[in-house]
Amino acid sequence: MSAPGIGDRPRRVISLGFPAEQGEVRRALISVDAALAAAGVGRDLRDRTQIALAEACNNIVEHAYATGPAASDPAITLDVAADRGGLQITLRDRGGPMPGGRVPVPDLPEIDPDDMLGLPEGGFGWPLLRGMARSLSVSRRNGQNILRFRLPMADTPANRGQKAL
Repeated sequence: MSAPGIGDRPRRVISLGFPAEQGEVRRALISVDAALAAAGVGRDLRDRTQIALAEACNNIVEHAYATGPAASDPAITLDVAADRGGLQITLRDRGGPMPGGRVPVPDLPEIDPDDMLGLPEGGFGWPLLRGMARSLSVSRRNGQNILRFRLPMADTPANRGQKAL
């Protein structure tokens, strides 16, 4: 099912820039959700967008800008476009480059099923994003990291079985 007014051609839903700070990421997520709701995007895709963007943006804050705050303003730019099939998301930052220059392929952290209170704090972000997103890519041009991914309109078993690039 497509959202009202969303056809085959991508249509920009929201573009914004914000500082690389946790509170600013949260404000950006609220703005994205409001814009998607106004565009008629359903709750399932909006929820998946919140999870994916929270993981990606927090990685930028914690890792790309690990050595300190960004000298440029805005530190993170975000573009979301929609078409009948889902959302195309692009994040840009001028932080440190991605190690290895590509999307990491990390293993999930080990979990002791008998100690659910002892879950590790990190290590779930990239596997989670890889599982949700399609056409996941990262590049670096002119000192800028560019992360692109697609979230399909419906989270169906067929979509879940697809591999991200």
